[in-house]
Amino acid sequence: MDKWFNNSWVLKGVSLLIAMMLFLVVNMDRQPTQTGGLPGITNGQRVIEELDLTVYYDEDTHVVTEAPEHVQVTLRGPQNILTLLALERQSYEVFVDVRGKEPGVHYERVQHRDFHKDLNVSINPPTVRITIQEKQTVSLPVEVDIINEGEVGEGYSIGTPTVSPSNVDITAAQGVIEQIASVRAVVDVAGRDATFQSATSVIVLDQNGNEMNVNTDPPAVEVTVPITAPNKEVPVRIEREGELPEGIAVESITAEPSTITVFGPVSIINDISFIDGVKVDLSNITESTSFEVDVQAPNGVERIAPETITITIEVTQEEEREFSNFEIDVVGVPEGNNYAFIEPEEGMLDISILGSRNVLDRVSRTDIQLYVDLNDLSDGEHDVPLQFNGPQGVRIDPNIMNSVRLVIYDEDEEPFVEEPVQGENTSEEIEGEQEENTT
Repeated sequence: MDKWFNNSWVLKGVSLLIAMMLFLVVNMDRQPTQTGGLPGITNGQRVIEELDLTVYYDEDTHVVTEAPEHVQVTLRGPQNILTLLALERQSYEVFVDVRGKEPGVHYERVQHRDFHKDLNVSINPPTVRITIQEKQTVSLPVEVDIINEGEVGEGYSIGTPTVSPSNVDITAAQGVIEQIASVRAVVDVAGRDATFQSATSVIVLDQNGNEMNVNTDPPAVEVTVPITAPNKEVPVRIEREGELPEGIAVESITAEPSTITVFGPVSIINDISFIDGVKVDLSNITESTSFEVDVQAPNGVERIAPETITITIEVTQEEEREFSNFEIDVVGVPEGNNYAFIEPEEGMLDISILGSRNVLDRVSRTDIQLYVDLNDLSDGEHDVPLQFNGPQGVRIDPNIMNSVRLVIYDEDEEPFVEEPVQGENTSEEIEGEQEENTT
């Protein structure tokens, strides 16, 4: 036996026999069943209920608005081919071709291709209605819908959202585009307490508010929603330090802007009435000038705006205004005590105040105060510093006496004034002697 298979002629004969058998099997599959044929080779039928229908059209200029998605296909032919067709998806298709046709309604016969040549193909319905319309592209603005506005942080306010890009392109049939009412982007602000950005899908609505099945380019946009903390405007209070050089007076000191917006929790900003801590040093000012200063945010606030302001100082020549018999006020009198002036005896002085002419013209006697403070002083005579209160930009003439002499005594007793030491003249006597010597 082994010798046979080692013989080349035997192998060639076996190969020829196998080839002849394969040839007969293939050819019998392609022949209809005949009397006296091989058993098992019969005709059959297969129905494909929903086979995708392909529509070929001019995609650059038109769009299909109406066409069936599926058709029914009935196949008849050799059972072995039908069986093979059921096991393997072949490259066949059913289609209609409306390329080159004008927009409108067309009734087209359904065609097929790439089915096995021994199969009979029947399509139901054989003719379908196809509607094509001219393709159009429009650019439409995106509007933002904010939801849950009432759920942002307490006291926070929502600004006007911005969209990037602000418009989207929509390509569709003219009839579809005519149905578009708006293009929307929906953003949820629940729980937000600061400005945020959100990538949001775009939806297209018709005139009834229903979402339309159309594509946009781009399909999503970037929405920025400004959310502002509770805020209020408060004035800036400028604190003056130092003194101007002699002969110069402040005409005005202004801030630009004059108010600052503070942002933060309601409980914090409600207690803020002004912004302080803005100081200007007058000791080096010799002429009108402007400069910028940084403003410090009060404790507890989130931020302030702006953070820098411009201070403008206008100076002018210092002038003088006199007030005669100006009464000296006394504060801080110890309980159970009284006082009496020694010098000046009547508790009044002739004074001069210095400042710019515009400021001095607006000053009245009630706007200024000369006073001494007796707090922590015991009974007896005291030289007490004379203090001055007045409008900003006004100062008292430094040549006016800077202290007064008075006596503090028990309110149930008479004031006691010490007599001058023997050989010591009072100031009035000295002045009288000087006058006599002069004459």
